[in-house]
Amino acid sequence: MNLYGKEPCTHMDLNINSPAYFGEHYGVDDDVCRFCQTAAAFFKDKEYSSSLHIIGITPACAPQEVYDSGLWKESVRLIGGKECAIITIRMDFNRYYKADSGEKILQLKETILKAVKKIKSRCSFDYALFEQDLHKIR
Repeated sequence: MNLYGKEPCTHMDLNINSPAYFGEHYGVDDDVCRFCQTAAAFFKDKEYSSSLHIIGITPACAPQEVYDSGLWKESVRLIGGKECAIITIRMDFNRYYKADSGEKILQLKETILKAVKKIKSRCSFDYALFEQDLHKIR
């Protein structure tokens, strides 16, 4: 049983958004949005940890001066007895801004891996399998 007296969960929810700030100021790329939806569905029946079952990632993609002003700080929080990870992580604005949809998706995948790497040391998580699976998503 988990922290809430429920049976163990045998799936993972990956909640990944299109990059914050960038979408608000420059618009959301439809292909990136589709990738986020596809990734969420793909990981739904996967399991990488006996305790961690929800990963929420907010990628922030803003110009350096926005970061320098103290906005969009990177953070990692584990809540619910390490059942849920909430991660805010920065992306390279200039690279993302100049990229086509395919390159934006590649950068988002790199960001997802960077985010998940931040939690693998805090809880039991099969990062290698997660990375393998992430690369399967087109």
